[in-house]
Amino acid sequence: MTVEAIIFDFDGTIIDTESADFQAWKAVFDRHGVPLNLELWRQRVGKVVYNGAPNVFMPDQYFAQVKGYPLSAEELRAQEEHYLQLCRDLNLLAGVRELLEAARAAGIGLGLASNSDRAWVEEWARWHGVWEYFSCVVTRDDVLHAKPAPDVYLKAAACLGVPPERCIAIEDSPTGMQAAIAAGMRCIAVPNWLTEHLGQPEGVALTLKSLAELPFEALRARF
Repeated sequence: MTVEAIIFDFDGTIIDTESADFQAWKAVFDRHGVPLNLELWRQRVGKVVYNGAPNVFMPDQYFAQVKGYPLSAEELRAQEEHYLQLCRDLNLLAGVRELLEAARAAGIGLGLASNSDRAWVEEWARWHGVWEYFSCVVTRDDVLHAKPAPDVYLKAAACLGVPPERCIAIEDSPTGMQAAIAAGMRCIAVPNWLTEHLGQPEGVALTLKSLAELPFEALRARF
């Protein structure tokens, strides 16, 4: 079936903010001699992150449980600034800009569908020079139910004016993959070192090590 739109996840798919998040928190834990377990951390990846969110690993809460005291406000501010600096220094993930350029040149609609809030997505998409590629951006601020519900993908498809079955979704995490598949889209999985061991839901159409692995014309021919 003809591909008329490509809808990208943001964190971990366009830039690797997920690794930056881990690195900034690991630096804090290392200073206090607290191991940061990757299996626990992976409970955080791809999910809506806020205090009280169900089944989401919150490192500040975990630290307080292990040590018996919370991190100071100064340490939390330093951790946040370290994280933001790591995000500033990131490069686009391999193949992202090339795919965006080729898809735009071919008249393919481009959208973003993210579990992050709009301010975060817009700030970093602008910082890394990709904001202008996207005709439609849908974030957790725009829907009632975040991923793994299909809402962000369905809303992005509707905004682009393309039926979900004519969209490709690109995701790095099982949570996002579930959302895309539930929306009726063909999902390309591009897992990273944090998500590659989490498994994939049934129905993923294609798994790549990076978007550089399959040029646009080959990708379009594949679908």
